Amino acid sequence: MCSNGRLAVCCWRYLVLFDPAANLLHSEPVVRLPIIAGDAAVGQLCCDPETFADATTLAGLGGPGTPWLDDRLRALLRLAWPGTPAEARLWWGRSVTRADLRTAVAEVTGVPADLLRRVEARGAAIRQSCADPVVRAAAPMAVLRAEVARLVHDRAAAPRRPGTALDELLFWRGTGRDLVTLDEIAWLVSALTAAAWDAARIARSGVVGWLRVTTQAVVLGGVRIPGGTRCLLLVDADERDDRPAQPALRALRWLAPAAPDGAGATFARLLGDGPGVLQRAA
Repeated sequence: MCSNGRLAVCCWRYLVLFDPAANLLHSEPVVRLPIIAGDAAVGQLCCDPETFADATTLAGLGGPGTPWLDDRLRALLRLAWPGTPAEARLWWGRSVTRADLRTAVAEVTGVPADLLRRVEARGAAIRQSCADPVVRAAAPMAVLRAEVARLVHDRAAAPRRPGTALDELLFWRGTGRDLVTLDEIAWLVSALTAAAWDAARIARSGVVGWLRVTTQAVVLGGVRIPGGTRCLLLVDADERDDRPAQPALRALRWLAPAAPDGAGATFARLLGDGPGVLQRAA
């Protein structure tokens, strides 16, 4: 992924929520699992959630065949997440640039700072006590998903504070042709929270790792992968203009912490407008 030692140091020092590859490829070189890279292979996997099921990162949204960030979710995100750095500064700049990192993430996403502290503590405890390197790498995101799911279902029945991604998603979820479910909202909020957290806290390498498990035997690139095999997908953050990706793969890139125009990068630029924010967070 990256040969420079800085990334490895950052991955040990900070809890990485969204990028298992940062831990698996740098701190656990002996892990035995298929590593799948390249647009064609990763794109095939993204479009086949029935065979390559979610293992630890982002949950399937409605059963086999559900597309990543389909038109309903994309339309909803446009109402709740800024599309440009200028919009981000307009929406959140005043509160975020005065805050430490955890509070800044809370101000943007609507996930409370104390919940983020619980995620850090529980994720770190699992990583220290578990011998399985894949489970350790996946623990922070798995814990975040569970906590956010509870939060979303609780918040949906209570008064909400507008302006955060969570509350805006809840407010607008029923205005389109098709209702976006609370589970889908939880999926989106978990992804956005983790992308913002990782983009601000780690050295961004250009690739992100996604853990999947095969539900049945499959042949990929001439190699037979048995059912029940855990796999690591490597997604390049950049997309070449002459090689447009399938929508599912493009969605993964947009959520990757290293994506230059993605969700995490928007938040990282916003923090960059406030001198000393990252230093205070460390």
